[in-house]
Amino acid sequence: MTRTRPGPVSVEVAVQRAMGYALLARCFAYPDDLAVEGIRATAAASEAVLEGTVLGPLATAAARVAREELEERYAGLFTLSSSPDCPTFETAFLSTDPIQQTNRMADIAGFYRAFGVDTGGNGCRPDDISVELEFMGFLCRKEAYAAEHLGAPRVAQTLRAERLFLREHLGRWAGAAGSRLALQGADAPFYAMLGKALDVWVSQECERMQTGPVDTVDGPRMDLNKPEPEADSVIDFDDIPVA
Repeated sequence: MTRTRPGPVSVEVAVQRAMGYALLARCFAYPDDLAVEGIRATAAASEAVLEGTVLGPLATAAARVAREELEERYAGLFTLSSSPDCPTFETAFLSTDPIQQTNRMADIAGFYRAFGVDTGGNGCRPDDISVELEFMGFLCRKEAYAAEHLGAPRVAQTLRAERLFLREHLGRWAGAAGSRLALQGADAPFYAMLGKALDVWVSQECERMQTGPVDTVDGPRMDLNKPEPEADSVIDFDDIPVA
């Protein structure tokens, strides 16, 4: 059976996707003064580009957000490690088995290394939602650059990486995390909006990239008696250029 691939690349769409991922990533940061400044700046830069998308209202709200309205609510929803209600780490959703967690973390780090991305200096775990969202935005920017300057083979390589990262990692849990956040954030309007937007955005992205059926979760942690699904293909990191 032949699987249909995503359609022709649009530089404008790739840029829009990159900005959408960047906005989502910024909004998950702890809302200190610097982070809130980054949220506002990213939202202001992307508001026009994201108009008409599911992230349009989030961009409008984020451009005007105040630290005071976020900090207390953030602390109530998340902890410094991982909230049992709103985990923001992939491994917190997909397993409690240390071996599975280690293997999954290594696989995520492998994607980053293939593109020369070093997450060791930012103080965040590789499987943090903000890091995974930033990485997808990075891939979208590479896609746009490749479409404009490097030609179809480089575009195809980048699209393949996007598709695999969605199917094996971000697409398997981020939508569920967003849905959970929307429910738990009833008293935190901005974070409820963020959760709903993330849920719909990731679903649309998986449909756009035609990842096929994705074994997602609808709450923290999968059934530990259920084996991890096997991928139907493995990314060949040697095929992915850093430049």
